[in-house]
Amino acid sequence: MVQKAAWFSTPTKEQHAIHAPNTPLHIRLLVAAKRRARRVWQKSRHANDQHQYNRLSRQLKTALHELRNSSFEHYITQLSPTDNTLWKATRQFKHPQAPVPPIRKPNDEWARSDKDKANVFATHLADVFRVEHGHIDDDVEDFITAPCQMSLPIRAITPAEVKAEITRLNTRKAPGYDLITGQILKRLPRKTVVLLTVVFNRMLTLSYFPILWKYAEIIMIPKPGKPPHEPTSYRPISLLPTTSKLFERLLLKRINEEHDPSTLLPPHQFGFRERHSTIHQAHRIVNEIATSLEEKKYCNAVFLDISQAFDRIWHPGLLFKLKHTLTSNYYLLIKSYLADRNFAVRHNNTLSDHHTIEAGVPQGSVLGPLLFLLFTADMPQAGNTTIASFADDVAVLSVHEDPESATRHLQTHLNSLAEWYTRWRMNVNQAKSVQVTFTTRKNTCPPLTFNNTPIPVATEVKYLGLHLDQRLTWNSHIQAKRRQLDIKFRQMHWLLGRKSKLSLNNKILLYKAVLKPIWSYGVQLWGCAKPTRLKIIQQFQSKLLRSIVNAPWYVSNDLLHNDLHIPSITDEIQRVATRYNIKTRNHANDLVEHLYNNGPIDRRLCRTWPEDLVQH
Repeated sequence: MVQKAAWFSTPTKEQHAIHAPNTPLHIRLLVAAKRRARRVWQKSRHANDQHQYNRLSRQLKTALHELRNSSFEHYITQLSPTDNTLWKATRQFKHPQAPVPPIRKPNDEWARSDKDKANVFATHLADVFRVEHGHIDDDVEDFITAPCQMSLPIRAITPAEVKAEITRLNTRKAPGYDLITGQILKRLPRKTVVLLTVVFNRMLTLSYFPILWKYAEIIMIPKPGKPPHEPTSYRPISLLPTTSKLFERLLLKRINEEHDPSTLLPPHQFGFRERHSTIHQAHRIVNEIATSLEEKKYCNAVFLDISQAFDRIWHPGLLFKLKHTLTSNYYLLIKSYLADRNFAVRHNNTLSDHHTIEAGVPQGSVLGPLLFLLFTADMPQAGNTTIASFADDVAVLSVHEDPESATRHLQTHLNSLAEWYTRWRMNVNQAKSVQVTFTTRKNTCPPLTFNNTPIPVATEVKYLGLHLDQRLTWNSHIQAKRRQLDIKFRQMHWLLGRKSKLSLNNKILLYKAVLKPIWSYGVQLWGCAKPTRLKIIQQFQSKLLRSIVNAPWYVSNDLLHNDLHIPSITDEIQRVATRYNIKTRNHANDLVEHLYNNGPIDRRLCRTWPEDLVQH
């Protein structure tokens, strides 16, 4: 009913007549004169006629070049953030649209049509959304099939709650197969909101999730740097019905009211949790490494890579854990929510055949992250090691004076993790996992294994967007950010260069919105680097500011920073670190609250650590 009403109420787009381009008069006169001179020269073949034709051709080229330059300058001067034209101009290099070439099929043939490409992608994803069929443990099967205990009914949903959640919907989110967007739901009359509330309450009463809301359309996005002819080089983006996600929001709210997330989830898991960021988890790792360096110990660390963690969640194992965690009404509703899910891949308005999703949590859903966290909540821990988890990114560290002891403790923990991953049918990619020994000594820790497979040894690792080297100098991280900044600045030079006619305010806005987030991420941690390394980022910022204002050589960089009200790199580091310190105080998670108290106490090295960046 909502869909039909939206189609009926949406006006059709008028087809405007195509007008000829408004070419200036002097350009049209030069074109006509050039054509006349060409006809004269083709008939006479005289040298003077040829010189006249060449002269007019040069004049026309010069005039067209000046016209293009003036049109381009006019386009740039009209860009503004208020009418979204400025962000449309930057969309090309922020989200480049690459055409999809022919895709290689499993039989080494090529899929060229849109239908064939969609089916190849769908067949590949059908294998992804599946776990190996094997024997289910008796305790898991018996517990799932056992009758549920009685529990109190779930609190009913009111029309006011539905209306409030509708107002919070993001209207820019793509709709599902039914094409019902958030903007459509925001225009619903009260009678329809009440009807939708009745449907939601019946779902709670019957513990039933409608099958039409469990159908997903998937769009494939190419991964950067991967071969474009392989189906594995594309990332699936799942589009679910907006009404389904609306109900999930209301259900998630009730789950959090009856079950405190801090009691359901381990404290070392920071993913998809309120007031838990990647910087908090990375700060824990940095503190552990910094303490080992100051105490002249070995910090042996392993960073595990989980293969398609969200897409291969074993449903019987998930239901087993949900039945232990949630009350019966929530368990039965989520059991219906996971069952009989289907998908189809859309490629250029062409749909593939339908396939069944046999494993994994629904991508793009509201409940999916919570279900994944509950599935991994019982991950084994050890007293001699430190474990840090952010969704499917897992890091395990062991600190000791003896490298053999650090490796032995870490290997014992990895063995228990390997048993846990095998029991719950999660695959760890040993080839992409990394072992790093953080120490100031010349020796390193012995190699480790996972499932009797050696883990690759490296001198640095990228964890949660930060490059960590063996001695925590941040040199590799700063160099990587400088390369990324240079590439992005070259792409934006037509907007930020010296000859650009874009207004100064818009240039500064582009720098703060596009370029500054590249280097400012994690600055409260990597700001501990030496001044000579921080100077690398400061040089880029000074170079960019001089280009923005087209400053001559005799204008100092300090004057530019003061006039443009842009702080230097060191001032920005101090400001961000101070604000970050204030936000971590009185945190619900003790691991976050004591971040600034868990760093090195006895200083041996002449270094700066995160707690030293805070302005007192």
